[in-house]
This record gives sequence, C-alpha cells and structure tokens, in this order.
Amino acid sequence: MAKQSNILSEIAATVIDLMKDHGTAWTKPWSTVTTNQGQPISAKKREYSGINRFHLGMVMAVKGYQSPVFGTFQQWKSLGANVRKGEKSTEVVFFKTLLKKDKNDKGEETTSAIPLMKTYRVFNADQVENWDGSWIEVKEDDRDQAWNDVSNADWLIENCGAKIEWKNQDQAFYMPSQDRICMPEKRQFKDESGYYGTMFHELIHWTGNEKRLNRKFGTRFGCDGYAKEELIAELGAAMLSGITKVDAEPRADHAEYLNGWIKGLKANPKIIMTAASQAEKGVQTILDAAKTTIDAVAA
Repeated sequence: MAKQSNILSEIAATVIDLMKDHGTAWTKPWSTVTTNQGQPISAKKREYSGINRFHLGMVMAVKGYQSPVFGTFQQWKSLGANVRKGEKSTEVVFFKTLLKKDKNDKGEETTSAIPLMKTYRVFNADQVENWDGSWIEVKEDDRDQAWNDVSNADWLIENCGAKIEWKNQDQAFYMPSQDRICMPEKRQFKDESGYYGTMFHELIHWTGNEKRLNRKFGTRFGCDGYAKEELIAELGAAMLSGITKVDAEPRADHAEYLNGWIKGLKANPKIIMTAASQAEKGVQTILDAAKTTIDAVAA
C-alpha cells in the first residue's frame, strides 16, 4: 500500500507544481504537448486512459518528450530496442477486478468485485535506442474494443447529443435543471482556444447530469462540491483537447478554486486520482454518445 501511495503522491506533486508554475493555465502545458505529439500510447498501440493518460501527458510536457509512445523495459527489448543507461522510468497504474465468492446470512452464494491496483514502470520512446518504429503485435481477440481518436472538435460537439444554446451573453454555464448548456456566441471569443476550452468544460459538466453519470454538483459557488466538479471539468476539458487535437484554454474564472485544491492534494493525493477517473468517464460518455448518433444516422 505504501508503494501505491507514493505513486499517487508523485502524480499529485506534479499537479501541484504545474498549478504553482502556470497558475490558471496549469493544464495548458499538458494539453498543448498532447495536441502536438498525440495522446500517450503504449508499445502495443493502445491509448492510455484515466489517471495514466493524465499522468503521462504531464510527464511528456514536463520532460519535453517528443514521442507519445511508452513501453516497459521488456516491451522495448522485445522490439529490439534498448533503454539508454541512466534513464529514469515513470510509474503507471493498472487496475484489475478480483471476483470474491462468499455466502450471505441466508447461506446463498454471493460474488463481490474487489478492485486491485498494480503498478509498473514505463520508458518513453525518446529514452530508448534502436527502435525501428515497429509495434508489439496484439491478438485480435485481445484488443480493446473502444471507440476513440476523434479528430474534429466541431463534429464531436454537434453529434454528442448535448442541448446547446448560443447567445450574445457574458457567461457560459450548464443548467442541470434544464439539462442545457448556455454559451456565448463563437464570435465573442478572442480565439478558438478560449472557445473550445469553455465548450469542453461545459460538456463535461453536462455528463454529470442524473440522466448520465449522476455526479453530485456543488450547490454553492466556492464550496468543496463545486470545486471538485470544476476540477473534474478542467481535467476532462484537457483530455478532450488532446483527443480532438485543438489547443483549448482552461477556464480563467475558476482558477482560484482549482488552485485551492493544492492544499487538499497535499493532504490526500487520492483526490487527483478520483477526479481524473471521473473526468475520463465524462469524456468517454461524450465519445460514446457521438458514436451512437453516427451509428443511428448510418442505419
């Protein structure tokens, strides 16, 4: 358990440093580098998800890696490449579910799922030599059947199913009671970075509605519940930025609440893991909704 806690602390420390160094735009270095280089991907050509996508994206930004590809020491070795002497690895986490069988008070057999977190170390392609660009082959029945790699932000916004209203106004917000996003007109933004950053932020809020992921929104501007939801929205917006390959700008008006989490992150590193996990679910909800829309049209 101590080993796992160290990993969470390391991730939290990176977030804290980015918040301190970049203030409002603490997600900008990460979203920018993944926009240019691509989302973190394994030597098996599988995109990382959840906390690993978030963590490795930050590592790429902080260490200046030009490649998004990561692999374990043995994976690189199997590809004929070798990790350069003295290179330091990055720890990532892997979750698997253990099924435990038991009996209840009535003697009936029950099954409970126990999440188990394991860790392993990976090296970026910039840290190895002699890699010829080949990938580890994965059996067809062992591939992840996930829909991803959306390349057009407007296409995603139009097809995700969210009810969006554009008006000449000074605020952008999501209304849970009406399940509706209210946005200023596109021409009101000084550039596309601010527009997509704001839109992605509100789309993540949209996924928290009881009809979808049923997250509990904070009822008061500045309360802990509100701040947590804002952190989830910013993480999710940064993820969508990388996926759609646009340079989205974080929400400046929520900077004080995001940076207010520095104290909480120091006290409980698991906060960032929980927020990143919920942000990932929000992103996937948007991607799945867009795919459902396209499938319906195609049918």
